[in-house]
Amino acid sequence: MIQGAVITMAGFSKIYCIGKAGGYLGSDGINRIQLQILVGDADRQWMECHYFDSSIKPIGNLKAIVPSSPDSPDSLLDACITFFPAHFVKCLSLKAIVDQLKDATRLDLNINEPSGWPRLRSEAKEAFASLGIWQAKLEQLRYDS
Repeated sequence: MIQGAVITMAGFSKIYCIGKAGGYLGSDGINRIQLQILVGDADRQWMECHYFDSSIKPIGNLKAIVPSSPDSPDSLLDACITFFPAHFVKCLSLKAIVDQLKDATRLDLNINEPSGWPRLRSEAKEAFASLGIWQAKLEQLRYDS
């Protein structure tokens, strides 16, 4: 039996913890997390970011991303580009995307994919593979009082 309060996760169903691959991982294997990406589920799926490293900034003022489809195989890559663009600076198409999205607060890849996004996604795959990424499914804890 678990004692304590139950916290509702406001529709979040999954979390990705992102750090540097090959760096110090600590005894638990998941130390030095730079950011977390939370996956929310409602009438549409969305992703939000929580930063542990304050030097990391998103593209423009982006606070949320809607993937091209729920559980799209590209959704985590798209979120990493959106929320951690500094990791993808070697991608030649990044600057044009940053210019297009400089004032945006939400990126909806299902309705309005920026021009050049597929090319950026293709260029970003090598840098994406160098990230250390862990995932967990979020489930509400229940207990008997």
